[in-house]
Amino acid sequence: MLNSREGKAALALLIFALALVIGAAIVSELSASAGPNAQSGTLRGGGLAVGSPLDRPVPSLRLVDDRGKATSLASFRGRYLLLAPSMTLCHEVCPMTSAALEQIQSTIERDGLAGDVTVAEVSVDPWRDTPARLREYQRMTGVRFRLLTGSRAELSRLWKFFGVYFKRVPQDKPPDRDWLTGKAETFDVQHTDGFFVIDPAGRWRVAAIGMPSVGGDLARPLRRLLNDQGRDNLQNPRAPWTPKQALADLFELKGHDDAADASSSRRAPAPHAAVVPKGLVGGVSAFRSRLAELRGHPVVVNEWASWCLPCRNEFPLFARASIRYGKRVAFLGLNVSDNAGNAATFLRSHPVSYPSYTDVKGAIAASLGSAQALPTTVFFAANGHRVFSHIGYYRAAEALDSDIERYALGQ
Repeated sequence: MLNSREGKAALALLIFALALVIGAAIVSELSASAGPNAQSGTLRGGGLAVGSPLDRPVPSLRLVDDRGKATSLASFRGRYLLLAPSMTLCHEVCPMTSAALEQIQSTIERDGLAGDVTVAEVSVDPWRDTPARLREYQRMTGVRFRLLTGSRAELSRLWKFFGVYFKRVPQDKPPDRDWLTGKAETFDVQHTDGFFVIDPAGRWRVAAIGMPSVGGDLARPLRRLLNDQGRDNLQNPRAPWTPKQALADLFELKGHDDAADASSSRRAPAPHAAVVPKGLVGGVSAFRSRLAELRGHPVVVNEWASWCLPCRNEFPLFARASIRYGKRVAFLGLNVSDNAGNAATFLRSHPVSYPSYTDVKGAIAASLGSAQALPTTVFFAANGHRVFSHIGYYRAAEALDSDIERYALGQ
């Protein structure tokens, strides 16, 4: 016979499996129903690292922040909102969610996107997650993203919209203990795990259901919140998503929207218009034509190959830089002396917000003076003149940013 903790773990696994099925059905239904309500910039399948694309307006649901101030999902209009269901008295998954969101928050701040993106946990425990408890959780764990709660009725409406299951259930025997009061907890809340992205227009655009994966390690304040099941989940998360994947989906969405905005503008297109379409998009003539079209904008060309390990190592730096500087600088990739199939496979697993052109024989690379040394990054000023070539890979984002600002932006 199963004891209480084993029985609860089995029930939690069943509920998790049902949540995956229900979540997938909801995403499929919403994606299919976007139809005439979808924006021209709607993402299509295949471009996201872990989430599912959709496009649906989000209702203006009321919430409360950690200071007790009334707010709503509508208050985040004009910014991207990445939110996750969580609760401060969760001992199985939520500490991992907090760690993942803190990593995302750090990357957003480092890349200068704090003004464009808000990261938040929204409670699935309206019975206990008061503003005061949210403040204590933030103080105890040191997390810097937004913590939000609300009434039972409002949270039920919110999570029903996102397809998130949450239900009050009996506690384990022996029960977990409240980290704030030290007392035995009298109930638990089982819920769906995942993350969702809402765009600046207030439309739900990305959904991912599953447990966060943070490399099997947590900072001590978060790790001590885990019970036995939580420690097992830390090492073996189910349907895992990583902070890097969540950021890739966010950057994919943001780059796609920036490009759609630029292409629909009557003004001269912003440099980020160069991101459409992504992947391998043409050869020598297409590259030269695109470079000529971008005259009037600074351009950064990264020469790479899938077989080039240093190229692979610096790719995440260009993924971040293209988002950070994408409204002022155009980015282009040049895939040199590579197999097109291998290059396409690499791009699918390492998405960036700009296209790459094939240079099978290295003709373009040779004309740019790089002598096929990979990786090489070539900087063009807005007047179309080549002003600098960096031969070798960038080891740090700061070095790449410095060259972009110096040679592309002339700062």
